[in-house]
Amino acid sequence: MFKAYKYYWQNAFKYKARSTRADFWWPVLVTTIIFLILTLLIVMAVGSAVTNLLDGYANAGGFAMVLMILTGIFAIANIFPSIAISVRRFRDAGLSGWAVLAFWLISIVLSSGDNSFLVSLSFVLDVIEIVLCCLPSGYISQHGWWSPNYTDDVKIPSLQNKD
Repeated sequence: MFKAYKYYWQNAFKYKARSTRADFWWPVLVTTIIFLILTLLIVMAVGSAVTNLLDGYANAGGFAMVLMILTGIFAIANIFPSIAISVRRFRDAGLSGWAVLAFWLISIVLSSGDNSFLVSLSFVLDVIEIVLCCLPSGYISQHGWWSPNYTDDVKIPSLQNKD
């Protein structure tokens, strides 16, 4: 699990490669756990700050603010690695990496309004994206769907390479 997470950060800007399901889902799990822990710490710190403010202490909330800033930095730092691993996962399943951009743009457009039907369509699109990330290696190209060109793939550290 930690080896896959290390590869997640090492390959943050490598798009012309492929990542297996394990290479994709272990970093997703670790990142989710880190965000849950940070969120729990923020909730506890904010609760403590509110209690301190109600008790009359003027300097409450500094720790909560630091945690919020750290969470924001962690979220921003995860942008490029998450895009790269999504592109590599789509390529491994047999889709073009540009499909990730298409899914995200359509999802953003659909969820940006107040129309609940469009937000529901965005949710369905997100579920389809999750299903595509769960497909085995080469599934789409093996079953006769559109298959992109993999001749220019680069070799990256991965759980599949056993390096």
